Amino acid sequence: MITDTLQNEFWFHVSPQGAMPIAGEVPQFVDTEAISSLIDQFVGKENLKLVDIKTAIQNDIQNIDLLRALIGISDKRMYLDLSYIFYKEKYDVNDSTNILSQTLYNVNSHPLDFFKKKINDADEKLAEKALDLITDFLVDGGIIPVLDSLCKIGSAQAHILIDKLINAKEAQQKLTKRRGHGIEQVFAIFLNDLGVSYLPEDRHTNPMSRDPNVLRTNFNVSPKVNGKTWAFDLIVTKDTNTHIAYVQGLIHTSDPGQYGVNKSDETVLIKKEVVAFNEKEKEDRELWGLVDGVGFTENKTNTIDKMLNEFDTFIQLRTLYKTALKLHQMGHLQISAISFNSDFYTNVEAQAMFDKYAATEIEFHYSTEPSSYTKKVNGGEATIYLN
Repeated sequence: MITDTLQNEFWFHVSPQGAMPIAGEVPQFVDTEAISSLIDQFVGKENLKLVDIKTAIQNDIQNIDLLRALIGISDKRMYLDLSYIFYKEKYDVNDSTNILSQTLYNVNSHPLDFFKKKINDADEKLAEKALDLITDFLVDGGIIPVLDSLCKIGSAQAHILIDKLINAKEAQQKLTKRRGHGIEQVFAIFLNDLGVSYLPEDRHTNPMSRDPNVLRTNFNVSPKVNGKTWAFDLIVTKDTNTHIAYVQGLIHTSDPGQYGVNKSDETVLIKKEVVAFNEKEKEDRELWGLVDGVGFTENKTNTIDKMLNEFDTFIQLRTLYKTALKLHQMGHLQISAISFNSDFYTNVEAQAMFDKYAATEIEFHYSTEPSSYTKKVNGGEATIYLN
């Protein structure tokens, strides 16, 4: 049965990556005009050489990003490699410093723009050396055969390959983060539609707004202080000074890795401190989890399985309605009815979720509406009806 275990419920409602909302827009890394302009520089040439790559960089220094993307090198990978290369490069074998006039016994990382700017450095010797090193890096990475192939198929067909092989890869990390913020925004919109207050107050319109922090000693909202505050994705509030629930958002569409394990351990610790605070202050604040994603399959034991028992309630994209049912039980919301989506639930499954989470005075509906209500709010795979 769907409600036999928390794990059953989680995996029944888990959403695939494609269903996850994305906060804002992630622009394509390589646009049509940019890639056409680059390829057109080489059309008609056969057996491209290092000097051709150097010329392309001199024509437009931003071509460096297009070229490194064409050979599958990320921005971070390139600047870390160039950091090593530049710090180990000398003009003369007997020099005691590198070309950046820095010690040879250290390596500091610099962003890619740092190395791009060196190509136009006032020191002509350094500028020439920087151009050579960056060109060599790209050529060693295989840029020439890639460009030879793209020139043969033409820029029009190249667009299709670029979009699938490069744009998707370049956007992957940004999209992963944006999906987490996307679900937080959907959750905040649901709360806002219900008339429930929360922090940050603009999360429903600004999903990238700063997460609220609370002091670990008294759970008062505070600026972030390392080791002394907890960060949450949202705080559900009754009024300015009264917190109802602290919400941890953990959305993993791919392997949660060590970060996911650490956050799971943190969840256990936070729950202990919330319980201790409630006992001391005679409060009934809760810890909620906004958790979803098939990435948890990679390490269930040390991530999702560990957390589900710690949350006073956990919410997924498909079960946003559980938030309203919980708030009703806590006396912070008045619900008259709930209607479950028959395209997703069987009647038995819907009844099981209702029996577990809904108060007895709430009307149960299965793909039907109550005869009267003042407002309805869609909450995933069910609709909430307010008095």
